[in-house]
Amino acid sequence: MTMPSKTPGRSLIKLGLVLAVAGFAAVPALADCKQEVADAFEKQRKSSAFRLETRMLNERGPIKMTVDYILPDRMHQTVKALIDPAATETILVGKRAWVSNGQGWQDVPMEDALSLAEEFEKTVVKGGGEQPVFDCLGYVELDGRKLSAYEAMQDKTAPPGQPVRMVYIDPVTGLPARSIVAQKDKLDRPFFRQDYSYPQDIKIEPPTTGK
Repeated sequence: MTMPSKTPGRSLIKLGLVLAVAGFAAVPALADCKQEVADAFEKQRKSSAFRLETRMLNERGPIKMTVDYILPDRMHQTVKALIDPAATETILVGKRAWVSNGQGWQDVPMEDALSLAEEFEKTVVKGGGEQPVFDCLGYVELDGRKLSAYEAMQDKTAPPGQPVRMVYIDPVTGLPARSIVAQKDKLDRPFFRQDYSYPQDIKIEPPTTGK
């Protein structure tokens, strides 16, 4: 999706949807622990609302993104890079969208809003693409929580030392709790981390644009 130059944060809107694919991609129906990961993300897609908090590093430095979802068609995304003076926010309600860089809200042009809505349905509501095969690692303690850990199995042709992707699922709720990408020996210092939570008080309404 290409946002017009007058629309602030157009690259960050696209960034949010690209990152969403990592968490919401559909998982093939396979046996054993691969199916457990598939079931967790399928259960998440059937929940009424949830929050995704992403921390990552790129050429712009540390970035934090928080996205609230109310299914099937509402999203409030906030993206803040360390070097940015203000956060970029995007709200999607149905087939309309608005964006703000801290200086008031602007309507996203209809064509781009429709594209954003289509990507939302594809990545979040339906889940698009395929996940890798996962290996079961049993229970781990993370931030005082007992979670089930799964490691994405790498292609046998991949060079040694490649980063690994880990998914952690709450064994009580059956929902995803965290996903990271990190070096195998530095799982406590990931360079990409997604935390999932399920607040009951998420609200997303169209903003006031002053028009």
